[in-house]
Amino acid sequence: MVALEVVGDGAGEPYASPTTWSEWIRFVDAAAPQLAGEGPFSEEERLDYHSQFVVLSTPGMDEISLALRRLMILNRRHDGTARRGLIVSGPPTTGKTTALQQLGRAFHLAERRRRGSETDEGRLPVAFVAVPPAATAKMLVSEFARFLGLPVAARMNQAQITDAVVGTLRDLGTGLVLVDDIHLLDTRTRAGAETSDQMKYLSERVAPPSSTPESPLRTRPC
Repeated sequence: MVALEVVGDGAGEPYASPTTWSEWIRFVDAAAPQLAGEGPFSEEERLDYHSQFVVLSTPGMDEISLALRRLMILNRRHDGTARRGLIVSGPPTTGKTTALQQLGRAFHLAERRRRGSETDEGRLPVAFVAVPPAATAKMLVSEFARFLGLPVAARMNQAQITDAVVGTLRDLGTGLVLVDDIHLLDTRTRAGAETSDQMKYLSERVAPPSSTPESPLRTRPC
């Protein structure tokens, strides 16, 4: 069986999954699609416009947002142990990744508004990574490093990469960490169990930012 991945016909800018810092900021700052001028528009312009899908709020997204707001309130002063997390589960193609990304974008933009700035001013409110296939604990933390733009030398061990990631997330005031595709972790295997433990270890070491008591997710995301 041959699997084909449709990546487009080359028109316009290519889509990049927001799994690096620069790609995430590009995703957050993306303007709503619109046609320039009053027309008439060419077929190519109309096709390009309609290919830029607009994400609408759904009851499922509202439910996830409410659960996330409650957890962030509970995690405000939660020190010493792993903070509470939220797992979004469902059948394939039901919009789990889309919901996570849109919640992350809403949090990121709301944090800017709370700070009264149109830029991040050296901060990164949200980190978004995807679990790679057959991931090991070192591979997972390396994905965090790649998202943050941290160089990972071949001689660096897992603990050294983790220290660099944790220090950077703290310095950037990251308040929300989104991890996609965790279904790829098979905790029945040694590698999967160790990777799951690595996620717990990260949640224990990444302290909540000072802005958490005034979390923008306490209000409905736009």
